[in-house]
Amino acid sequence: MDKFSFFFAFYGLILGLAVSELLGGFASFVRQCALRQMKAQTALLALFTFVAICATWIDAWGSLQTVTLDFSGLWAPILLATAYYLAASVVFPSDPADYDRLDAYFAERKRFVIAMLLVAELLVSFTFRNVLVDAATHRPAEFWLWLLPYNLAIVATLIALWLVGDRRWNIGLLVLQILLFLVPYWEKGWFRTTIARHYGY
Repeated sequence: MDKFSFFFAFYGLILGLAVSELLGGFASFVRQCALRQMKAQTALLALFTFVAICATWIDAWGSLQTVTLDFSGLWAPILLATAYYLAASVVFPSDPADYDRLDAYFAERKRFVIAMLLVAELLVSFTFRNVLVDAATHRPAEFWLWLLPYNLAIVATLIALWLVGDRRWNIGLLVLQILLFLVPYWEKGWFRTTIARHYGY
């Protein structure tokens, strides 16, 4: 087993546990026959968290290949995966009694979940720093026209989600975040490839 595979087994385990928390929370609604009580805000937050975890798993292939097996190399990706796990574990209530007050539960827990997702996103940027520096140095158009504005848009939307309290704003911003992740990751590299082709990289 090579160094990256050895690390990724542990990294993927934590991300897998985060996904398990989300799926387990959803399955609890199914077991309790409570899907009709599922609110749009909670469903979208769960979907966004799920998509963000999947996107991070995809990114790991390109950003963590050179990770070193020591704490100086592992602290950021492990904290990243831990932040996703903590966020995922809080999205759905563990007590079925909270199903009848799901909007109140969402309001009480949303800031913690968004804070964990924001921490995870900042750590993603940190672990991706070599890719970002390389793009800024050798492919500036890709960096300035795609990578920088894309990452800023994600962070700005997360901050806006943390700040707003209105249900419609929550729903709109969550939908925007899902699209921000789904569009470029649906066929990974399309935007970057298009820019690179146009500028002759």
